[in-house]
Amino acid sequence: MFGNMVALSRCAAVGVATLAAAGWLGAAPSQAVAPSRFLVVGGTGSSNVAVLGVDSHCGLSTVAGSPFPSGTGALSVAVTPDGRNVYVAQTVSGALSGYRLGAGGGLTPNGVQLDFGEPVVGIVVTPDGSRLFATVGGLTNEIRSYTITSDGSLAPTGAAPLRIPGLSALTMPVFSPDGRFLFLASYVQGQVFSYAVGADSSLTLVGDAQPGGGMPTLPAVTPDGRFLYVSNETTGDLSGFAIGPDGSLTPTPGSRYRTALEPHGAQITPDSKRLYLPAAGGGVIDGFAIAADGALTPLPGSPYAAAGGALVGRVILDPEANCAFVIDALTVHGTSQVHTYALAADGSMAPTGGPIDIGVVFSDGPSGVLTEPR
Repeated sequence: MFGNMVALSRCAAVGVATLAAAGWLGAAPSQAVAPSRFLVVGGTGSSNVAVLGVDSHCGLSTVAGSPFPSGTGALSVAVTPDGRNVYVAQTVSGALSGYRLGAGGGLTPNGVQLDFGEPVVGIVVTPDGSRLFATVGGLTNEIRSYTITSDGSLAPTGAAPLRIPGLSALTMPVFSPDGRFLFLASYVQGQVFSYAVGADSSLTLVGDAQPGGGMPTLPAVTPDGRFLYVSNETTGDLSGFAIGPDGSLTPTPGSRYRTALEPHGAQITPDSKRLYLPAAGGGVIDGFAIAADGALTPLPGSPYAAAGGALVGRVILDPEANCAFVIDALTVHGTSQVHTYALAADGSMAPTGGPIDIGVVFSDGPSGVLTEPR
């Protein structure tokens, strides 16, 4: 989370945060099945990365050797669509590291170690898995791009780095599903930008920057590519934008939408009809229905209570939208846990089992990723 509660920690680490998590909820032993995908979560304060196996029933299991050592300040984690390569952005170490994700979920270095000497904040892989874009810097960020080779190594695309206007800091990028546009929110300036992505990886600003709320961050795009939602951490609301055919942004009806304190990154169901938003300060998960025009209305029973003694850092949905994995940001347990929730037909959430501790300290940012089925 980037909000008031962690402002001092952020400044000390040049605006970093941690992430982590993992949970446990498996079928009964007689029904146990092998993991079909993996949940990868980075830890900043503990300098490691956790991996959990996820089976077809939303059961979680700890991968042998997890958590795996990493650099310091992992604020963002990205995985290639084939689930083979994991990249970790490190704000304190000032580096970008790469790992190979094995068939059993183990992580081994894949030779990628880019040392920038300044914070690496956000990273995102293009939907086709061909390139990686990174935001780098302290109070001012620039966007750099890399080609992902067949062995997972990174090579500069040749496109010139692009400086984000103003005092951006802590900018987290996200692609449209077709990879044509890159969206990001300037955490300090309170603005939301849209860029057209060229075939050569060049970026061209689309239209004017749109105003966000207080400390906007962690943008999320609906899978159908029609809407963009951005969390405003200090004003406790969510900005919504309709995405035009040219990538331009227009506020959705009723934006901004009220949430609990410190909203922390929306997650959207594959059908683009529901949105879930952890609120670290409020200790709840807000749920919204997405209308045809992008307007949001609360789901039945929303907001949903998070586990006691924890601040909610991230919600990860399974692709079938049957369950959600809720990751602690901060917790009285010291190390983060993952809690499993079932999603009902009307979108409501209910806890379904005890958590699992995965050995990472303080979770933050887009550093939890669920891989595609294997």
